Amino acid sequence: MGMAIYSDRDFEKFFREFYPAVYAFLVRYTGDAELAANLTQDTFLRVYEQREQVESIEYGKAFLYTTARYLYWNHRKHEKAHQNYLKQLSESEEDDYNFLEEVTREETIRILYAAIDKLPPRAQEVILLNLEGKDNNEVAESLHISLNTVKSLKKSAYVILRKLLAKDYYLILLMLLGE
Repeated sequence: MGMAIYSDRDFEKFFREFYPAVYAFLVRYTGDAELAANLTQDTFLRVYEQREQVESIEYGKAFLYTTARYLYWNHRKHEKAHQNYLKQLSESEEDDYNFLEEVTREETIRILYAAIDKLPPRAQEVILLNLEGKDNNEVAESLHISLNTVKSLKKSAYVILRKLLAKDYYLILLMLLGE
């Protein structure tokens, strides 16, 4: 083929002659037959769009392979950018989740302590010492009261807290179960 690509017929001949070679070239480059087929199609589309500028078949071949390589590298560049975006998005979603979890936790604690502040003073002390991790015997010792008094104060505190926290019960329950 010694002439330039002037007509659709010339392009069709050029396409039939060079498509298998460009496709094979891109399969080797990409390692992906489907991607290679897409890039080969895009390559010939670019050549077709520029066919008036193709003065000879040799120039057309050079333009063809240069375009194929350019399209492949451009694809890789966009793929890397896309992967970086997905990675950042993933990290951002994780940060958003951690932020939301922390806000929920802090709000739950705030609601719980606001309700505890409404308890009678001695019941409040018992509950706060339990939240610090002390068992009933340790609470009794700390407050210099009997174990039965601790149990009684705790029971009455729970009744009051259930009423105060009824509307926020599920939030608190979810938070406590999540830890």
